[in-house]
Amino acid sequence: MAHFTSFFDRLSISKKLAFWYGLSLFVMLSLFGYFLYETFHNSIHHNYDRHLRFEAEQLIPYIQTEDSLSIDLTGYSRNAALESGVEYGTYVRLYNQHDSLIYKSPNFSNVSQTLNTDIPDMPEEYSFSSQWQELPARTLFYPINNSEGEFCGWLEVTGFEWTLHEELSRFRQYLLVLIAISVAFSILGGYWLSRRALQPVASINDAAKSITATDLDKRIPVNYQVKDELTDLAETFNMMLNRLQKGFEREKRFTSDAAHELMTPLSSMRSDAEIMLRKPRSKEEYQETIERMLTEVRKMSEMIHLLLQLSRVESVHRSKPENVSISRIAEVVTDQHQESAQAKNISIQTQIDPDLQVMAHGAYIEEVINNLLDNAVKYTPKGGKVKLQLQRSSGKAVIHLSDTGIGFDEETKQHLFERFYRANESVVQEQTGSGLGLPLVKAIIELYGGKIRAYSEGEGKGSTFVVELPLADGKEI
Repeated sequence: MAHFTSFFDRLSISKKLAFWYGLSLFVMLSLFGYFLYETFHNSIHHNYDRHLRFEAEQLIPYIQTEDSLSIDLTGYSRNAALESGVEYGTYVRLYNQHDSLIYKSPNFSNVSQTLNTDIPDMPEEYSFSSQWQELPARTLFYPINNSEGEFCGWLEVTGFEWTLHEELSRFRQYLLVLIAISVAFSILGGYWLSRRALQPVASINDAAKSITATDLDKRIPVNYQVKDELTDLAETFNMMLNRLQKGFEREKRFTSDAAHELMTPLSSMRSDAEIMLRKPRSKEEYQETIERMLTEVRKMSEMIHLLLQLSRVESVHRSKPENVSISRIAEVVTDQHQESAQAKNISIQTQIDPDLQVMAHGAYIEEVINNLLDNAVKYTPKGGKVKLQLQRSSGKAVIHLSDTGIGFDEETKQHLFERFYRANESVVQEQTGSGLGLPLVKAIIELYGGKIRAYSEGEGKGSTFVVELPLADGKEI
């Protein structure tokens, strides 16, 4: 058994399916064949019993039941049947109520083997099969009653069923051959069908072997004309490859962006350090160089922080969002920017609907509002205005952040949310920044199924950013 289990486990899935299909069909056909054979067998016995009963009923008129039980077959038209040979004769014996033999037909004298009897205990018709003289025999015991209806003996009628059993034997052979052919065809057909059905698995296997970390753009071929579980598996595998490809591209982009953007400040710091080491310098020169290097370090720290934040937002591995109050976050972040706005004589006006809840991470929502407000204050001239509105609209929390700042043209608008992009205007270039704030904001908003749009009438005419996030309660007004 262990050897068979080990052998079976090494078979391919298509062969296992074909084997189980053939085995299941064999069991079902065998049970059906057995039921059919037994039904046919019993039907043959039942029909032959009718023949024996007819023979018995033909003999009843010749049996005397008065005084003592006896039989006189003079004038019986079927005497020849009681004298014929083994295979075609009818064998008759008569017993009294005490099971004593009174009469037996002449053809009993021609047999070499005694016919065993099995007289019933109850006066009811009874039949059974036996093997007599190497042939299948059927015996019927027919109860005999006198004129008063009292039981007085048995009439035993026996005949041979060999012709019927030959038919039954042929029927059994036909059944076995039919079962064997059906099982063979079912195994071959099941193997062909399973191979065809599992063909997408082979495609998945081949595609998986050909995909490497540098070749993630390949996909599993999907036959959309056939919609089944294997098609779903191929689509799921392709979705997984899409996520893997995006993950690799994200990490590659992060490495490339970090290396590219960090190269400039590192080169500047290295140049300053090399110049300072060429000869002794004054204390003021050392201090000035260290301050420049410290400024570059701050820029790199901010850039790395934003890159890491962007990478975390785009990553599929994150904690589940929670129900947070965007109204409360907006109020807190606005208060944090009041001091820097007052330093430039910029007024920040707010109109915030209370108790607006969204499903998100509080730190990320704070990052969105903080970045937008920071840009608004940074690029708005002294004496300008910044207005933040947070309202409920159509089941969404909508932020309108407008300013009277530098604005932007249509070309700049096309690149606002690209990484490391900064407009060529001198006002923009004079301000510190990495060009990662707005891409981070866009990634966070889209993470929670929201949208962000930017509007401006042109340079020097201010700008407006509109953010939409689904409310946690989803109610519409």
